[in-house]
Amino acid sequence: MKKTQIALCHDGLGRPCLERIRDAASEWAYVQAVPQTSAAARDAVLASDIAIGWPDVEWLVEGRAVFFQCGSTGYESYTGKRLEAKPRFTMSNSAGTMSIPVAEHGIALMLAGARNLPLHARDRANRHFERYPPYREVTGTTACICGLGGIGTEIARRCLGLGMHVTGVRADAKKPHPLVKEVYPLEKLAEAVSSADHIFIALPLNSATRGCFDSRIFSAMKRGTGLYSLARGAHIVEADLLEALETGRVGFAGLDVFTQEPLPETSPLWAAPRLFITPHCSGRSEHEFSRMCELVVDNLQRFHAGQDLRNVVMKNA
Repeated sequence: MKKTQIALCHDGLGRPCLERIRDAASEWAYVQAVPQTSAAARDAVLASDIAIGWPDVEWLVEGRAVFFQCGSTGYESYTGKRLEAKPRFTMSNSAGTMSIPVAEHGIALMLAGARNLPLHARDRANRHFERYPPYREVTGTTACICGLGGIGTEIARRCLGLGMHVTGVRADAKKPHPLVKEVYPLEKLAEAVSSADHIFIALPLNSATRGCFDSRIFSAMKRGTGLYSLARGAHIVEADLLEALETGRVGFAGLDVFTQEPLPETSPLWAAPRLFITPHCSGRSEHEFSRMCELVVDNLQRFHAGQDLRNVVMKNA
C-alpha cells in the first residue's frame, strides 16, 4: 500500500518533535521535513497529501494536499485565495498552542502600564531614581476582552484571578462562555468598551474586525483606559490610536502586533506617549513547539483513523 506523503514546513519544531511525528505516522506515512521557504519545500508540498506549518498558499492550491495543519492560530493569509474551491480540502489552525503565553504577555503589559514599569526601565538606563505616581491597582477594575477564543479565555481566567470584573466581545454573543457572563456582539463594541478600564484585543482578523478599533471606538472609552493588542495589528487604525494616546483617551497601550511588521523605524508609534512596544513575541514560549507537536500528532492520528480533526477552520465538500 502506498504511504501517505507528509510535508513538514515548520522551521521551529526541531528534531525531537519531528521524530515524534514520524513515530506516530511511520506505519502509514512518509514525513519529509524541509525549510519552509526553500525550493525543496515547494516540491515537497506539491507532492504531499498533508502539509504542516507555513507553506506558500499557492503550493497548497496547486498541489494534491487534502489536509493542511496551519502552524499558527491566525490563518487569514490562507483564505480568499482559491483554497475554498479546492475539493475535499480541510484546514486546521493551531488554536490553543499559544493561548497561555499570549495571555500571560497581555497581563504583563497591563501590569507594566498600571505600575509605570516602562518609565522605570527607561530611568534605569540613565541611573535615575524617581517615582511616577499614580501607581494603579487592577483589582476591582473592569477588563473587556475582545475575542473569547482560546487566548481570550486564558486572559479572562487570569483577570478573574486578579480580582477583576470581566466582560467580553465575540461574534456570537449568545453563545455561553464558561468564564465571562457579560458578553456583547461585535456590533456593540462601543458600548462594551465604554465601561472598561482595560481592553484586550484577541479577535480573529476578518472583514468585520479589520480596523474596528478606530476613532469612534476610542471616543467611546473612558479617559485613561488601558489597551493591549495581541492578535493582529490591522484591528487598530494606528493614526486614530496615536491621537487617542496624545489626548489621554487611551491612558496606556501595549502593542505586540502592528499593521506592518517589522514596525518601520519611521513609524510615529515609536515616539507615541504612554505606549509600550514588543516585537510580536507574545506567542513565543519554551513550551510553544511541544504543544504544537502534540496537536500535529493528534490530528495525524485522527486523520488516519477517519475521525474528526481538531481546530478545523475550512472543510470543503
